[in-house]
Amino acid sequence: MARMSPECRSAWTAVSTAGALNSICTKAPRAAFRDAGVLMEIADYTERNALNFDPARMRFVRAAALKLRLASALAMIRLVSLG
Repeated sequence: MARMSPECRSAWTAVSTAGALNSICTKAPRAAFRDAGVLMEIADYTERNALNFDPARMRFVRAAALKLRLASALAMIRLVSLG
């Protein structure tokens, strides 16, 4: 979580929903794109190293990361095409 942007970290710890994370990508799409990669790394690390983990929670984290990455990529495309 240390590599996440402050916006993503606060949204993830406060609400922990994909909708809250997706709202970040409109403000800072590049940071959101990077943060999605960090979330995937967290899921990978947890699955490799945790003794006990909730598979449903890891599916949620991966799905949230993919939604965030897609939303931020679309936001960056919109910024480039409009700007």
